[in-house]
Amino acid sequence: MKIAIFDVSHWHFPLYLSPLGDPGIEVVGISDSEAFAGTRFAQQLNCKLFDSNEELLEEEFDFALVFSRHSRMAGLAERLIERGIPFLIEKPCGLDLQEVRRIRQLAEQRGVYVSVPFINRVSDWAARLSPAEGFTPEGFQHLSFRFVVGPVERYERNGCGWMLDKQQAGGGSLLNVGIHFIDLIATLTGAPITHVSAQARTYRPDVTVDEQAVLTCQNAAGQIGVIETGYLYPSTAEDQRDFAFSISHSTSYIRGYADQLYLKARDQAAGQSITVEYNTDAYYPVFLRRSWADLAEGRPPFAGLREAEHAMAVLEAAYRSAANGGAPQTVEHAP
Repeated sequence: MKIAIFDVSHWHFPLYLSPLGDPGIEVVGISDSEAFAGTRFAQQLNCKLFDSNEELLEEEFDFALVFSRHSRMAGLAERLIERGIPFLIEKPCGLDLQEVRRIRQLAEQRGVYVSVPFINRVSDWAARLSPAEGFTPEGFQHLSFRFVVGPVERYERNGCGWMLDKQQAGGGSLLNVGIHFIDLIATLTGAPITHVSAQARTYRPDVTVDEQAVLTCQNAAGQIGVIETGYLYPSTAEDQRDFAFSISHSTSYIRGYADQLYLKARDQAAGQSITVEYNTDAYYPVFLRRSWADLAEGRPPFAGLREAEHAMAVLEAAYRSAANGGAPQTVEHAP
């Protein structure tokens, strides 16, 4: 399979390198609009670095990976859809809900496969919260997630300073980090999020996206969730983020922290703890390989543009709420 990769300076791209060396995979070319990491990755992948996305689009390839600025994602996605080329596109897939809805509709009309890496869906720890493990969707009572990653300076160091500009990124920690847990809550409960209330703060005067946010949500089944995000953790290579969660289910209470998942069944006096992998970086290769397998077998994407659209609808409602002092907002859903 011939692969084209657009805008490799995105901070997530290195997480996808392993599958690109799989048997049968040939990278025909890469682009780098940010002119930051393209030369290095072209050498590493032994492929051509094209001068622009437009030049790379003229090549022949079977599958694309899209890592562009959020403000440029939808336009590039449209070009690929018009050519009928399947692709994986990083969240949020566009600058706003309108853009994501437009490319979702276009992809469905043209029958083009598009996957979106909501990587919690392929994680070992989320699998332990599935119906197969006794956690029925209707049994969830409350879901709370905290995911605080490194400070805004890390984006600047990695050639992604545009992530701190709302006109280019669309949002900050709530969009970039919280979107995964918006999708996870909807996935676990099997019901779309319908109402939200949110608060957000920015600390550095030259940053125009949220560096901290708290979202409270309710879904169509009445279940409640809380998502706390931030660009506040003093991260290092060995210790990148603060991640913890607590979930109440009719059968059990579950907590996740450090490298432990603690489960206490309601009919047992003692709980049990198991070691799990919470490093989300490990799941990007899993998701890409799953995307290729689904495409080859004719299956729909494990997560795609419709799921991205739902998450963006929730995020837009959340940002409206934050701009209005946390006033509750109704989420706009596609028909």
